[in-house]
Amino acid sequence: MDAVPVISTSNALFERVQQLVGKKKNAGFNDAVLMQPATALDVLNMEMPELVFIDFSDKNFSAFSLMDGIMADPWIFHCGIIALYGDYAELERLDAIKGANIIVAIMDNELERHLPKIMDIVSGNRRILFQRELGVDLVWNISGSFKLKNDPLEASCYANLISNFLCNALRIGLEEKPVCTLAIFEMLMNAIEHGNCGINYGEKSQWLEAGKPIQDLIRQKCKDPTVDKKRVTFEYAFLPECARFFIADEGGGFDWRRFVDGIHKTGELELHGRGISIAKSLMRNLQYNETGTEVSFEIAYPKNVSAVTPALFKSISAKNVRPGQVIFRYGEPGDSMYYIVKGQYDVVVNGKTVSSLSADDVFLGEMSFLLNNRRSATVKARSAGTIIPISKNDFIEAVKRKPYYALFLSKLLAQRIQRFNQRAFNL
Repeated sequence: MDAVPVISTSNALFERVQQLVGKKKNAGFNDAVLMQPATALDVLNMEMPELVFIDFSDKNFSAFSLMDGIMADPWIFHCGIIALYGDYAELERLDAIKGANIIVAIMDNELERHLPKIMDIVSGNRRILFQRELGVDLVWNISGSFKLKNDPLEASCYANLISNFLCNALRIGLEEKPVCTLAIFEMLMNAIEHGNCGINYGEKSQWLEAGKPIQDLIRQKCKDPTVDKKRVTFEYAFLPECARFFIADEGGGFDWRRFVDGIHKTGELELHGRGISIAKSLMRNLQYNETGTEVSFEIAYPKNVSAVTPALFKSISAKNVRPGQVIFRYGEPGDSMYYIVKGQYDVVVNGKTVSSLSADDVFLGEMSFLLNNRRSATVKARSAGTIIPISKNDFIEAVKRKPYYALFLSKLLAQRIQRFNQRAFNL
């Protein structure tokens, strides 16, 4: 991994981060590097780091304005963000940012306590941190198995990493992303709270109704060494049609039947299981063992997820296409390329379908467009879909305004060639 940027004007905070990151070199991390907020957005877009720290507690610049710039074009910026905050008001504002690839938020006075384990989690899950570095054919061979401490921050980190990945990989949309995060987090928290820590529903209700955070109750329980040493097993596997999960705790079990029944009764759970109640539209095949110490479930991918539209192309009218519609024909001038918002498209040569493209492939017709050649194949819509036609003038103006678009497109084209070689030569 390249040097990890820290966006802050505080040398003291940077030195703390640098010291902690430096201790993780054996886990694949290089030194942290201080990045000035004034130039941060342009540098991030050009260098495309896998991971970045943003100091939201810094009063010398507005990190939230920086996030506005990032969220203005999430298509180009999809690295993982570790947010450092100073108070709960900043945390609430962070929670309200929809669609951002925030992995975890850490209070600055707890940096030394939490950052080392978060870096370990990130290191163990690098394959899902920066999805566009992977060939699409390789994405769905990814699985992992991990042991979590009784720590809500670890549960939050895993839930965010997975939902960020599924969204970047176009298996869930921006609307489903917070629901997916909430579902995974709630299931992990059930294993921590009701499983390992033995917190019952009455005890939790009394604690939360008093306005006290659940992490304080968990910490109180973990003062018992026998509770503190218990771990939650978390396994995930990304399949072409769904994401599959397995969670097991080391507790004595709990009344999971009441919990599952509550999913289907609006309002019954109130303070308990609200995330699962909301997420039932995404979850399927929810199965507990007899004692409730193990659970497996799947998150199905919604059909026809739309890709995020690059900001510079949002002013161009999208074009809806119907199944069987010809996008372009063999021999025609390659004067436009097409950004794939959704749908599947067959590439036809001499009457034979040689490949099928989708939003995973990002563009249609970019080779003849860039090489100024005529079309080397006919492309037809296999399903209903949406595309954005981009003329040479549109593309040139975009690159003039944001030169890193050309760099990013070059990277995408190289990855497509890599995937083609993998398919052709079974690499």
